[in-house]
Amino acid sequence: MSEQLIIGFGFRQAACLASFESAMQKLSTFHHIDGIAVPEDKVEHAALRGFANKVNLPVFGVDKNALSQIQTPTQSAKILSMRNTGSVAEAAALAIFKSTARLVATRCISEDRLAVCAIAKGIIL
Repeated sequence: MSEQLIIGFGFRQAACLASFESAMQKLSTFHHIDGIAVPEDKVEHAALRGFANKVNLPVFGVDKNALSQIQTPTQSAKILSMRNTGSVAEAAALAIFKSTARLVATRCISEDRLAVCAIAKGIIL
């Protein structure tokens, strides 16, 4: 089994295609992403779906309980109170793995500040 790279996104409802592109462009050193992880209540967001189609990646929904179990290096008091984790992007990227995973890129914020992404690497069982 080889390791995979998963990009986790946290975003506001107003995020658009450019929001996701802007955040991901800040992680341009990673060329082979295997999937996108987001909170399960945001899986059907239209701009996220458009972005996923454009970059040809599957979207995985992460249960809110799984998100809250992840300790993240980045800590936002606002996100902690809303989602019980320090960073939705970091937690989503890590929570998709069933075995030990590690962040290879902590959160990057889009220019419009509507989307945040992070990348984790591990083995999806």
